[in-house]
Amino acid sequence: MRYEKRTTIKDIALLTKLSPSTVSRALNKNPNISDKTKKKVLQAAKKMDYKPNLNARGLVKSKTFLMGLLIYDVLNPFYAELSRAIQDTAEEAGYWIIQASTYDDAEKTEMLVESMFNIGVDGLIFASCRLEDFLVENLIDNGFPVVQVNRRLKKDKGNQIVLDNAYGAYLAVSHLIRLGYKRIGMIGGPIDLSTSVGRYEGYFEALAEKGLKIDEAIVKRGSFFSQDTGYEFTKRLMRLIDPPEAIFCADDYIALGSMRALGEMEVKIPEDVAVVGYDDIELSSHPLIQLTSVNQDVHKMGRLATKNIIDRIAGKSSSEKRIVLEPHLIIRKSCGYQLKTSK
Repeated sequence: MRYEKRTTIKDIALLTKLSPSTVSRALNKNPNISDKTKKKVLQAAKKMDYKPNLNARGLVKSKTFLMGLLIYDVLNPFYAELSRAIQDTAEEAGYWIIQASTYDDAEKTEMLVESMFNIGVDGLIFASCRLEDFLVENLIDNGFPVVQVNRRLKKDKGNQIVLDNAYGAYLAVSHLIRLGYKRIGMIGGPIDLSTSVGRYEGYFEALAEKGLKIDEAIVKRGSFFSQDTGYEFTKRLMRLIDPPEAIFCADDYIALGSMRALGEMEVKIPEDVAVVGYDDIELSSHPLIQLTSVNQDVHKMGRLATKNIIDRIAGKSSSEKRIVLEPHLIIRKSCGYQLKTSK
């Protein structure tokens, strides 16, 4: 039997001299693409006899029992734990997971989704969407089975399994205030992510409730949830004339970077500066780290997301479109509780 190679988006991109992501947006009628470009792409697609994978688009009844999972970065321990929970639950139900890291790159995400479509996934779990995310919105609007987990869209669209991020931050900062800290800094993540927005809200709410001054000089907003973010901003905070007494970090990776910076500066934790994180990754409980952190039951989050997408694939509608999990504060030595209570 003779095999004929199927035309792909990359082939159209070569012919039109456009990027693959632009071609993908044009084919999906993205409003941000000009009519001229859309026409150019559609003409090329017709000329090259481009046909999308109908099985992948969910337009036929046969199932592949494959799910796509898009996360920020599999090397981040939080996402590694989330992926494991999703994979274990999926395999129990007879599904296999195709996983990819997006690194919050919109163009890369579009290409990954296109590849998963070509393979023929029955549904997609997004752990990497932004507050404004046309790709995710478009998939939901077109009826493709999608579940958002950890992060969510700003619009109340689709099925969402998330944490009460604001309450988690509120718990962490309120705990520091109870211990007697008054000048509490924060190092957070990108402002276009639901997780970041919630954690900033909780931080400000705790300070306001206790009547503490909000000083934007000690609130740092990073471009990434990373150790580098924690490291660089901690150095800046500690060089201020009036540095913070405690630092609330919006995730444990940021907190680990912060602790590394404090160590280099010979600032003792928690004697000189207290540090609190968020996510409660396994490394946080290490005897040499002992990081106080907000736990969000990542395993439960992963299980619920997987069961939810299986229901969506089966055409079942869930009465709970958004499931919000409650976080818990895990207290360890980095917050200085042992110093405060022993006085």
